[in-house]
Amino acid sequence: MMGVAGLIGGLGLACMIYRKTLLGVLMGIQILVLGATLMFVLAGMSVGLPSIGHVFGLFITLGGMAQLVVGYTLAIRLFFLKKKMTMDELRALQQ
Repeated sequence: MMGVAGLIGGLGLACMIYRKTLLGVLMGIQILVLGATLMFVLAGMSVGLPSIGHVFGLFITLGGMAQLVVGYTLAIRLFFLKKKMTMDELRALQQ
């Protein structure tokens, strides 16, 4: 099962790297968070303390949700201002 969690995390990382749109990158981040959550839950179960793994998984999920809300807010604002959403446009806002 740990291999499946690692595979899910790897797919999320690949999605983050190869996607050019903001929504694709956010989708990759969420898949990566899902893999990390599954890894912590499985690690907690393997050492005999499933409640600890579930608590860590809950905090990881809450952090991922907060990040997703901020990302979608930036995407909506960028689309409202420029009528398009690309990662290059978002990177230009940093400068």
